[in-house]
Amino acid sequence: MLYIKLLVCFCLMFASNLAMADDSNRHLQVDGMSVYLGVIPAQLTQEHPKMHGGGADREHRYHVMIALFDSKSGARITDAKLKATVSQLGLAGITEVLEPMRGEPLSYGNYFTMRKPELYRIRVDIQRGKGGEKSVANFVFRRPRD
Repeated sequence: MLYIKLLVCFCLMFASNLAMADDSNRHLQVDGMSVYLGVIPAQLTQEHPKMHGGGADREHRYHVMIALFDSKSGARITDAKLKATVSQLGLAGITEVLEPMRGEPLSYGNYFTMRKPELYRIRVDIQRGKGGEKSVANFVFRRPRD
């Protein structure tokens, strides 16, 4: 039951980001795909601490989520493999596989540490299907103050 509540919370938060995506830097058009970025504090997922192998330490951790849609048809893309690299601007970052999240509609996500309230670059490498070409989406995200 807690998982369902958490999923509903994510969907509502993600949907609000999608509604404002065209007016923000959380939506990109890349190689025929609409790529949407969602970032929420890990504390909001504390009821489900094992998601994506997340540990007990949630301070300065954020759940990065990506939703993919075909630009022409609007259909959700569910056959992709994604990895993301999160780094402060100008510094090396950490790369993690973005795992498919359970439930419908399918999104991809994982946890990343963002210690300082500064600008972060989120590079998402996307590969559709087996042997498909790799696409790259680059986002800039400002981590809010604690």
